[in-house]
Amino acid sequence: MILRTPDFWYKETNISITLGEILLYPLSVLYQIGHHINQNFTKTKSVKIPVICIGNITAGGSGKTPISIAINKLVQENNISNAPYFLTRGYGGNNHNTRVIKVHDDAKETGDEPLLLASHSNTIISKNRYNGALMAHKLGADLIIMDDGLQNQTLKKDISFLVIDGNMGFGNERTLPSGPLREPLKHALNKVDAVIIIGKDIRKIKNKIPDNMTVFYSQIKPASKNMPDKSKQYIAFCGLGYPDKFFKTLKDNGYKIIKSFSFSDHHNFSYKDLKKIKDSALNSNSSIITTEKDYIRLPQTFKNDVVTLPIEIKFDNEDKLVSFIKSTLK
Repeated sequence: MILRTPDFWYKETNISITLGEILLYPLSVLYQIGHHINQNFTKTKSVKIPVICIGNITAGGSGKTPISIAINKLVQENNISNAPYFLTRGYGGNNHNTRVIKVHDDAKETGDEPLLLASHSNTIISKNRYNGALMAHKLGADLIIMDDGLQNQTLKKDISFLVIDGNMGFGNERTLPSGPLREPLKHALNKVDAVIIIGKDIRKIKNKIPDNMTVFYSQIKPASKNMPDKSKQYIAFCGLGYPDKFFKTLKDNGYKIIKSFSFSDHHNFSYKDLKKIKDSALNSNSSIITTEKDYIRLPQTFKNDVVTLPIEIKFDNEDKLVSFIKSTLK
């Protein structure tokens, strides 16, 4: 079961330590011990093609998947790669066999994010990332874009990007479960080549990044095509780590939201969930809107009644990022 993000993970920095943080601290110590063992005793292997890792340090969504899609587009448009493959674990799915997936596969088997990736480029899911990389190379890939995997040591990376949401930052900077961090910040920064901040740097992330580390800035923007009708009113729903980000994006872009429903990240929507949403839409004469990721998990019978807000990443200095990738891979 995937739970919602605790409020104290992202409390204001001037608020004193909470009871939840205190009670969960012993578990955080155990988590760090386990993480240390995993990081230091896992054998790392290399493949014969470059690997770009798009990772994060916080539990929940930070924007790794849209960044991965944007990097995939960049490397192809700038002749860095002719045949990039996405490689991902398939989080949220119940089948982690190493295999190529297709857009029509069942999200319950593959997870939702891999299907989103597969709509942009060849995608392999594999619990063992090294085995997945070997398959990609065998199938003709000339570059691997690893969506998530910063904490995975089985596969050597040529470039590692740390993706951070500017609005969320590192939260209370504690490790799971007393905070959102998958590993201590210092450890993560020691193994990445650059940082990508999404949105305004509200949490002053830049001040916590070493001066000699390259930082790229980016924004999440609604895609330029297939946009929902802004003249309608909507019932919005999503199952994300930070659902309020989606609702805010809708409102910031001129959509009238009558009511919103939030669920846990990667939530499997039940008949009861969907009936509640649909009844609310019927009672208010509204349309229904959700994220592209959530749409993938919906039953086909419900998809006909739902529209999505397609989004994309725009880098503030795309040329600088392209040059960085080219020079680092050389």
